[in-house]
Amino acid sequence: MNLAAVILAGGKSTRFNEDKLTYIYNNKPIISYPINESKKITESIFIITNEFEYEKIKGLNYVKFIFDDESLNCKGSARGIATAVGKIESEYYLIMPGDIPWINSIALNNLIEYSMRSKLLVSPIIYSGIVSPLFMALPRNYANKIIDICNNYSVIASRPSNFIRGNESLLIGSYHLTNDPKVFYDVDTKHDLNITTKGLPRKIIHLKSYNNFIKGIKNFKDKNNIQAFENFIEESKMYRKNKLYSLELSTLIDAFIINKSEAIQKRINWLRKKTGRSQKEI
Repeated sequence: MNLAAVILAGGKSTRFNEDKLTYIYNNKPIISYPINESKKITESIFIITNEFEYEKIKGLNYVKFIFDDESLNCKGSARGIATAVGKIESEYYLIMPGDIPWINSIALNNLIEYSMRSKLLVSPIIYSGIVSPLFMALPRNYANKIIDICNNYSVIASRPSNFIRGNESLLIGSYHLTNDPKVFYDVDTKHDLNITTKGLPRKIIHLKSYNNFIKGIKNFKDKNNIQAFENFIEESKMYRKNKLYSLELSTLIDAFIINKSEAIQKRINWLRKKTGRSQKEI
C-alpha cells in the first residue's frame, strides 16, 4: 500500500504556554508519539509545518518536512491538510495532529483500512458527538476536492471540518477503531494531559450532505443570502438528527453570520456548552 502519514505541526501552542510538540510527556516529546506509531505502518512520514515551528523540531529523524503552501486561500490546520495532499504523491493519506500522546498504530491502521474499503474520506467520532477532522484517512482522488474547498469554499471560515462537510465522508465511532478512549485526543493545554476519558462512540455515519455546504458557500459568495441561509439550516438538520454536535455547531455559526437569529444563537450556545468548544475553537 502506498500510504503517506501526514503530521500537522504548524500551531503556535498559545494555550499550552510553551511549545507543546517538544514538551516532554512520559520521557518523550509529544511529537514523537505520532511519528513512532506511524513508523509501524508506513515508511513515508511527513510533517507539515511553518518556519517558526520548524526551528524547534528540525532535528527529528525518519520524517520529511513540508512547509505550508501560503498561496492557498485557507489558513491554519486546513491549509496544512491542503498543502499535504497537494504536495505529496500518494495513493492514500493518513492525516493527524502532532499533539496526540496517546495515539497507537492499531487505531491509525484501522482508520486507513476503513478508507481503503469504502474509498471515502474517513474521520473518527471521538466522544459525545465530536468529530475530529484533524484525523482523516482519504484516497488520492479526494486531493483536488480538498484543495478546491480550501481555495474556493473558505470565505466564511477556514476549518478542517469544511473538508468533511464538503465531501462524501464516512464518520467512524472510535469503538470500531480502538479500545482506548484517549487514542484520538489531542492536547490544547497542560490540563489536557490529565484529561479523563469520555467513552467510545459506536456510530458509523455515511455523510452525503456536501451539496448543501457547496450550495451554501456559492450562494453566500453570490450574495444570495436567503438561499445560503436555507442551505446551511438544511445541512445542520442532518447533523442534529445524527447528534453530530461539532459539525452542527460549525454549520449554524455559518448560518448565524448571515442571519443573526436569536433562536440560532441559543442553539449555538447550547452546542458550545455540549461540545466544550469556545468561540476561538470554532
